[in-house]
Amino acid sequence: MTQKQLAEKVHIIPKSISEIESGVSYTSFETLDLLAEALDITAADLFGSPAEQHIHSAGAILDRIDDYLPKLERVDRLTRRMEDFSPRQLDHLADQLEMIFRYFEPDIPYDEDGEPDPELDENGQIVKRPSRYRRLPVKNIDELYNKILVIKEYEKHEHS
Repeated sequence: MTQKQLAEKVHIIPKSISEIESGVSYTSFETLDLLAEALDITAADLFGSPAEQHIHSAGAILDRIDDYLPKLERVDRLTRRMEDFSPRQLDHLADQLEMIFRYFEPDIPYDEDGEPDPELDENGQIVKRPSRYRRLPVKNIDELYNKILVIKEYEKHEHS
């Protein structure tokens, strides 16, 4: 926003904005409130000391604490649960999670060293294939699952 636009919003001349900015002149509390409103900040943000600015923002911080408290409690519970695991177990879990996440990411081929080895199109852009999850033969898996259920049901009646 220019000085001219700001001056128009608070109904003063642009020269006054320049003088206020440079500390040549001071403004009334009424104009200060109008300036703060036009800039969508508080008067303390405009002319308050750093301490006053921190005090003024404390209310907003306290409001946000209520939003973050449940998240912090979950992190604390997770931290306590993680204490029951050895570093080796946590490393193994992290490896398993990485494999799971890769399953849902767009499929990029990897070389024998585990480094990405993507295909490039004619423009040099990486060709992203659908994730492994999207390429699952869901119909075949569903048919196989149903056949297994039939076999289990047959075995159940055979043994009774």
